[in-house]
Amino acid sequence: MAEKIGIRPATIVIKDGKVLLVNSRYKDEEFYLFPGGGMKFGETIEEAAIRETLEETGAKVKIKDLFHVNEYIYADDWNKRSVSIFFIAEVVEISEPKTNDNGKIKEVKWIKLDELDNYDIRPKIIVDLIKNSLLESPRGLYSIDFKK
Repeated sequence: MAEKIGIRPATIVIKDGKVLLVNSRYKDEEFYLFPGGGMKFGETIEEAAIRETLEETGAKVKIKDLFHVNEYIYADDWNKRSVSIFFIAEVVEISEPKTNDNGKIKEVKWIKLDELDNYDIRPKIIVDLIKNSLLESPRGLYSIDFKK
């Protein structure tokens, strides 16, 4: 059986000591994600990250650097996985979000860096890397999560 692989470009946007996140609801779980989503035909991964961030949060961003690649494997189907590619991005302009992702996005929120542990943010490895001040220095560029 061929694997089903989804690619999810996302951004890590930090401004004034706060990180931009979206509160999302999938099935019966609610948690925070870094803005991002699927790619459209003809887009580069960076273009998709910029577009998704604008649509979900209203923040027009500029990509600065690749931060991390996270592979997520679904426990109920090992042939299904998602690869999230996280970029460090800076805000160019802020307007209103253009979508709520069919009701999946409940809130767009700037969360203080020192309060990140108070929220269920996924994937957690990204929060850990940010907290360990690895935004500007060499870091582990790849991780893997397994759905439980």
